[in-house]
Amino acid sequence: MSARSLTAAVTLALAAVLAPVSSASAATVAAPDGLTGRPDHHVAARAAQASATDPHAAEQWALDGDGPMGIASAWRQTTGADVTVAIVDSGIDLGHPDLVPNLWTNPGEIPGNGIDDDGDGYVDDVHGYDFVDHDGDPQDENGHGTHVAGIVAARGGNGIGVAGVAWQARLMAVRVLDSQARGTTDTVAAGVRYAVDRGARIINLSLAGPTPTSDLEGAIAYAQAHGVLVVAAAGNDGRDLATSPTYPAAFPEDDVLGVAATGEDGSLSPISDYGPGADLAAPGQDILSTALGGGYEWRTGTSMAAPHVTGALVLLAAARPDLDGPGLKAALLAATRRGTGLPVETGALDAGAALRSVIAPAAWHAAPAAAASTARPRTVKADANAAKAKPKARKAKAKVKTAKAKARKAKARKARGVTARRRSAQR
Repeated sequence: MSARSLTAAVTLALAAVLAPVSSASAATVAAPDGLTGRPDHHVAARAAQASATDPHAAEQWALDGDGPMGIASAWRQTTGADVTVAIVDSGIDLGHPDLVPNLWTNPGEIPGNGIDDDGDGYVDDVHGYDFVDHDGDPQDENGHGTHVAGIVAARGGNGIGVAGVAWQARLMAVRVLDSQARGTTDTVAAGVRYAVDRGARIINLSLAGPTPTSDLEGAIAYAQAHGVLVVAAAGNDGRDLATSPTYPAAFPEDDVLGVAATGEDGSLSPISDYGPGADLAAPGQDILSTALGGGYEWRTGTSMAAPHVTGALVLLAAARPDLDGPGLKAALLAATRRGTGLPVETGALDAGAALRSVIAPAAWHAAPAAAASTARPRTVKADANAAKAKPKARKAKAKVKTAKAKARKAKARKARGVTARRRSAQR
């Protein structure tokens, strides 16, 4: 059994959908993914031998060439830019070396002075806000949000660990899930509104719950009214969303993109929800990304699929900053790979194809041509001379052949004459 198939066999997935709480205004949500149970699931960060290569990049199957999601073509166009993405989740490890360079910073706050410098009601929210403990320190206590953040935008090409889909972005940490990666819809709603008000262009919600509460839908509508896209995990129960919908993926608002998960072979992951509400599918099985404490780990789930889509949207926004939320969504969905048999509303994520649809042909950077022959090129005139020389060479060769044949015949006649004279002498 291969290492990857072994990890799939022992994956420990968190519950994607939990029973609603008694409150009429809020329901429970959870992060639908799990750690992959393999003995080396936590990998210490180490330096790369080459500054342009991330040491664990070879273990990121989703980012291997164009096959899984078109990333090689996408990266020839852009590796990201200062596009603000809110990770509304369990927080982010604010000291992780692969994430620190890409953390969003609130320009109106002075770190650590205990004062609400920008007067927005949140004290010291330098890199985001913690809606669980109600303070300005959204440090992750679970690891889920850190893993999600790394998939979106771990700093690529820095000689450390892994690469995100977007090597450059601005990661806003919004903590709405506790140390067990659980929370309530009213807390998530507050986090969404916070992110919108602070300029996030894309919000990643790698969480799901069974109850369509008005507070969360109101926050989603608020994001849509401000042109902000929301990318949501479809859920991990392996169910059809037509009969077992999860939220926010199943909300009807146009700005919500529900994401199902695929495995390395491109098929739907057995843990993934599917059907109406799952707009597209993206890699989500055995995904290596950032972990608490500066390390790296594998996780599986639609929580891992959603940030691949979020990262692709960052690339689109970097290449075409003039596109609004609906424009980014339209480009992404129009370019998905159809005919894959995936039970989603469009197809599989293709970041390269999406970028090709919004970049002028003259500005498109194609793959390098195959290496040319080392033989010295010939001119047209030389080719013509060579063509003329060939018949002459053939004629000369034929003359030599004829001369040799005549010589052999003469030698043979002479030999026959000598033999005849000897026989006459013997008589």
